[in-house]
Amino acid sequence: MATQDGGRQDAARRKRTRKWPWVLIGGILLIVVLFALAPVVLSSDGFRRMIQTKISQSTGGTADIGRLSVGWWKGVQVSDFRFREPTGWAAVSIAGIDAQPRLGALLGGTLSLGRTVIDRPTIEIDLRKRPASAPAQPGDSASSVSPAAGLAILSDIAVNDGSIRVTDTTGKAVQIAQLNSTLNLRLPGQTSRFEAKMVVGEGEEAATVHAAATVTPAKARGWTFKGTSGDVVVEVNDLKLDSLAPIFELAGIELQARGRLSANITTAVQDGELATLTAAVAGRDVDISGALLKGDRVQTSQLTVDAKLMRQDQTIRVEQLNAHTDWANVTAAGTVPLTATSLTDLLGSDSTYSLKGNFDCNLPALLSQMPNTFGLKEGMQITGGKAEGSIDTATVTGRATVVAQTTVTGLAGTVDGKPLALSEPVVANLRLSADDSSVRLDAMDLTAAFAKVTATGDFNDIAYDGRIDLAGLQSELGQFADLGPYQMAGQVTSKGKVAIRDEHIGITGTAFVRQMVLTAADGNSVSEPAADIAFALDVDSTNQALAVHHLDAQGSFGAIAVQNAAIPLDESSPVPMRVDLSARNLDLEKIAPYAVLFASLPASTRLEGIGESTLTVTGEQGAYRIRTDDTRIQNFVLATPGEEPFSQKQITTTFDVVIAPEDENVNVNVETFVLNSPQITIQKGQIKRTVQDRRVQVEGTIEGECDWAAVGQIASGVVPEGLEMSGRRAISLNFTSAYPADDPNALMANLDGSARTGFDSAYYKGLNIGSTDVQVRIEKGFMTIEPFSTTVNNGQLNFAGQADFKEKDRLLRTPEPLMLARGIELNREMTGALLQYVNPLFANVTGISGIAHFDCRTLAIPLAEGLERKAEVSGTFSADKVLLEASGLLEEILKATGQSLRGQRLTVRPTNIVLRDGIVRYDNMQIDVENSPINFAGAIGLDGRLDMTVTLPWTLKGRTARADREDKAGPRIAVPLTGTISQPKLDLGRLLQEQLFRGLGDLFG
Repeated sequence: MATQDGGRQDAARRKRTRKWPWVLIGGILLIVVLFALAPVVLSSDGFRRMIQTKISQSTGGTADIGRLSVGWWKGVQVSDFRFREPTGWAAVSIAGIDAQPRLGALLGGTLSLGRTVIDRPTIEIDLRKRPASAPAQPGDSASSVSPAAGLAILSDIAVNDGSIRVTDTTGKAVQIAQLNSTLNLRLPGQTSRFEAKMVVGEGEEAATVHAAATVTPAKARGWTFKGTSGDVVVEVNDLKLDSLAPIFELAGIELQARGRLSANITTAVQDGELATLTAAVAGRDVDISGALLKGDRVQTSQLTVDAKLMRQDQTIRVEQLNAHTDWANVTAAGTVPLTATSLTDLLGSDSTYSLKGNFDCNLPALLSQMPNTFGLKEGMQITGGKAEGSIDTATVTGRATVVAQTTVTGLAGTVDGKPLALSEPVVANLRLSADDSSVRLDAMDLTAAFAKVTATGDFNDIAYDGRIDLAGLQSELGQFADLGPYQMAGQVTSKGKVAIRDEHIGITGTAFVRQMVLTAADGNSVSEPAADIAFALDVDSTNQALAVHHLDAQGSFGAIAVQNAAIPLDESSPVPMRVDLSARNLDLEKIAPYAVLFASLPASTRLEGIGESTLTVTGEQGAYRIRTDDTRIQNFVLATPGEEPFSQKQITTTFDVVIAPEDENVNVNVETFVLNSPQITIQKGQIKRTVQDRRVQVEGTIEGECDWAAVGQIASGVVPEGLEMSGRRAISLNFTSAYPADDPNALMANLDGSARTGFDSAYYKGLNIGSTDVQVRIEKGFMTIEPFSTTVNNGQLNFAGQADFKEKDRLLRTPEPLMLARGIELNREMTGALLQYVNPLFANVTGISGIAHFDCRTLAIPLAEGLERKAEVSGTFSADKVLLEASGLLEEILKATGQSLRGQRLTVRPTNIVLRDGIVRYDNMQIDVENSPINFAGAIGLDGRLDMTVTLPWTLKGRTARADREDKAGPRIAVPLTGTISQPKLDLGRLLQEQLFRGLGDLFG
């Protein structure tokens, strides 16, 4: 049995062994079939339509492929490819694309199209149809593709008979035709080549352009300019510059150009540095303008440039340089050193060194074209002037010497017909020589009517001496250029040394400012009798950075010092910015005039105190962080005329602020602000302002405590005049707003926030207000003051308010009728400030007592200056138990009948009053003097003018009316009341006579 089982197993094993070759053969055949059928599938209409759909979906446009053919040996062929951007501003059509993918790379998992030929591509761009660019969303960025990956996909490209047509927004078009180019890209360390030929324009105005380049980047550095070698050739034949307008607009270059230009430029680069340059440029009727030139324009009827330069180590050999325009000429030839070391080598080598050059410039022709670039005053016409200079070499006692001279002479012009001119020429002279070890500045001097600067010495030890008369500088140069809004006077002198070593320039010295005065047009000025400055600086040209080893300024205002600061001079500098600044013994009284002149501090404001501070400024990705942990002011005093001075024995503050300038906008982020003083404390202060897509976002939080008795002094310009508050209370404020950057007034209209505060007591125009807590909410620019009640003059005040900051005329209104004041005790101050505008009886009183009530129907209080006539009040006013001491108008009325004011008690009956358009009006206000009624009707202007009628307590029959039985007395005498609140006019004698005659007529008629 065992033998039989073993035989069956051997037979099964032999059958399985015979099957494996057939399985392997079948698998290979399947792969071969798939390999053979793949091009068929990829060339099918279904696959072509899928590719069209993918392109359309990913771009949002419409793509169409006429024919797609794929073969393992013939490659990829595309015929009649078309694409149209969804809005129609860009369209592409290609007659054919023939690509030869590299199979080896493809099998290795890398897509490489190999040599690709693009036949008759046509691109049409119409900028009139281009939609506005959508703002980039935070975090959105195109995925980057490494140069190596790009080279793997596209390495050899040829374009045959291409054309591009661009139409700008004015309808002007440029045609680029017969575009033929080749591009062979290789990996770093290998040579890449590019060549293109094209025709720009149409018909007789067509110009030919040819460009070719070979580039070999260093293998170790990759695709960067450093370490790259190659050459570039550009040929332009009679190009019409205004035909480039659509190209400039497409590229976002705000420039307009006219004229014709031809150029032939050949340059070679070795290891990332210019090796040779040969250029021949010819232009005619050139006219360049646009926003890029700040409103200026450059014009010349003829332009020629011929240049041939060659670099040799640390020098440039100028074999030829000639440049000519209508208003300037430059010629030069010789060897130009690039460093102080190379200059030493040139001058010290022998006496055969040669460098010659000349330039001249017609200043009226140049400055009339570019007044904004050179800062000329508006309306100025330059009528004369010439700038010229020369550089030459000479041999003196066997040593090569460089002599240079520049002179500006005859500069003259007019402003509004008034002639002006430099009183003396501006002359600069330079003389250089060298010995075996160093270059020597034999002499350098600059002379003008307002300044003199001299320098001499070895390049590593140049001594300089300079003087500038500020008044002379302004009277001479200020005639032509805008030197700022201030008149200047005083002397500035400086002495020191300059050391030029390799890539560094060190400057050490002192400067002295004497009797400096700056005066603004409004008459405000600052003066500094004596300020001394000592400094040591170093300019690193390699890293483009300025190092401030120390800078110490000492003046009448105090002392400011900077130590070991680093300041990058351009964006590419690898040196991070850091400035540590300290201020000692800063006298705020001496600094206040600077704040008046430069920071709009009111001239009547008085500042006192001694400040100390340490401040750090650092640069962080285009932003500046300003931070202090130790700023204090001793014996601080802030005073304004007519107000009690605000004083604090000591104020300390810490803050951390980030300022990010971005084009014309400035983003500010106050991350931390803390302030401590005996009467004001801010535990948390955070404010952030950002600008993006021309919208401003502002948000902030402030939490702290304050003593209102102190804050009222410094807030006198904000709170109503005469308002005095007291009590120490917590303050809480939160706010946010987003509004258009070009409409700063929309800040309040879009504000959201809340505030909470209060006070223990307050006094305002005779109103003694008790403890009050106020809660304010703002939503979308709509402010709500939550209802609150408090005591006023032993009575009760109730209030609630609303204000819509979206309104042009912003008013604080009561949301509904309320009993604004109940049981308020009257006093003299309250009467003089408020009640005299309710009734002239209350004007000029020497004393008053009584109780007043006001039931308010509507109330609208202006929240900005100039809106006084927009104020509105309507409601019912009444008063009782009123005793007056000396009321001129009431005494005049009572004396007519021999009565006296003394001891008379007054009652003001409930009266409907209205304030509108700056006038208080009512139809009938009855004031009972004991039991005698006096009725007032008419208008009282807030300017004090009266237009009223007073009905006296006497009838036409000579009887005295009684308040308790007035309806039985008969008609009473009415008298006009005019004049002003302070000087009312009431002619009782004449008018009383007329009324009596009229009454007699009624009796006997």
